[in-house]
Amino acid sequence: MHKPNLTTVIDAIASDIAQVFREEYRVDRHGRRYRAKHAALEKRGTKSISLWADMDDPNAPHTHFQKSFAQRRHQIVDDCVQLKTDVDVYNDKRNPAEPIQIPLDFTLDVAELQQVPRQVA
Repeated sequence: MHKPNLTTVIDAIASDIAQVFREEYRVDRHGRRYRAKHAALEKRGTKSISLWADMDDPNAPHTHFQKSFAQRRHQIVDDCVQLKTDVDVYNDKRNPAEPIQIPLDFTLDVAELQQVPRQVA
């Protein structure tokens, strides 16, 4: 039988907690559904750790949310860069008569989705 080491158990629990935090949504007084808890990655010596804060906690520092939102935006940019690379490689390899075009300006998409009432899960 295999007995997991303590680090494996702690990592699994931390992963489960992070998933629960990521999935916690609330609705504000304007009916907007928002993610309640936000993580910011911080370096502590040679290790990186995720620190979580709740948007409704008046003691959670503004700087935490600045860092969290900037890090999430960076993740989105990284995803867009990878998508653009994948599309470019596809178009180069296949040389289709109509190359696939992927617009990366999401301004209108975001504005449109903000107009649609969202279902509360």
